[in-house]
Amino acid sequence: MLSDVGSEVIRRYDVLNTIVQPNDVPFYGIPFPGFFLLDEDGVIVDKIFNRHLAHREGIERILDSFRGRIEPGSDDPSGSAREDDGIEITAFVRGGGGVLKLGPLRRLVVRFELPHGLHIYDRPVPEGMVATSIEVTGPDGLRYDPIQSPPTVPLALPGVDQPLQVWSGTVDFVIPFFANSEFARALFTNDGSVALEVNVRYQACDDEQCFLPKTRTISLDVPVEFGVMPAFAGMKDKSPNVVGMDSTAHMQRLFQRKAAELDSGSS
Repeated sequence: MLSDVGSEVIRRYDVLNTIVQPNDVPFYGIPFPGFFLLDEDGVIVDKIFNRHLAHREGIERILDSFRGRIEPGSDDPSGSAREDDGIEITAFVRGGGGVLKLGPLRRLVVRFELPHGLHIYDRPVPEGMVATSIEVTGPDGLRYDPIQSPPTVPLALPGVDQPLQVWSGTVDFVIPFFANSEFARALFTNDGSVALEVNVRYQACDDEQCFLPKTRTISLDVPVEFGVMPAFAGMKDKSPNVVGMDSTAHMQRLFQRKAAELDSGSS
């Protein structure tokens, strides 16, 4: 832990939380939560930062970044569908050992395994063709960030004015998501897991022909647990991780120190 008076180190590393404004006492000066990933020579090779501490990434995100690829863990919820065209589609939840809790980010990975010579399309596509799309449905209280798609490559087709953007080989689409407070109802009423449905629509083509568009649904059974919770009455029966959260004395000292900094700055 670093006591960074005046946020000098935070500013030098360019991780000052710009969402928190100077008049937001006592929180101004804090960093965005995240990680710097260093190699064995101490060189920063990646950084992973989030907007909010409650939505921080898990250790799996760091390991995947270090390896340069996403590998599902043995406990990660997963499902797959294999088509007669040889395309295999797999969906799995990455992060937190595959367990969903309130707050922390998880990643839903939808992986296409395309046989050699086949490709699928990104938007835009000419009329009559179908671009790849992914939709996820689940319980209330789940919030999904925009899909993170890998780079495409241009493909020129006869009779089409502009090159189309396509994917081929192994293609990973990543959807970061998290459970907010509205999801707590599902934690109290579920039987230890919730269902996610991943609806995928795509059209595969080779260099000579396009196949009919297809829609596939992959169902995932995702374990859910309470995280660290305040020691309210009854919570010990719901979560093994309950702690006292009376931080009044600490907050009072923090407010006093920040107020003194503001007074000295205005004078």
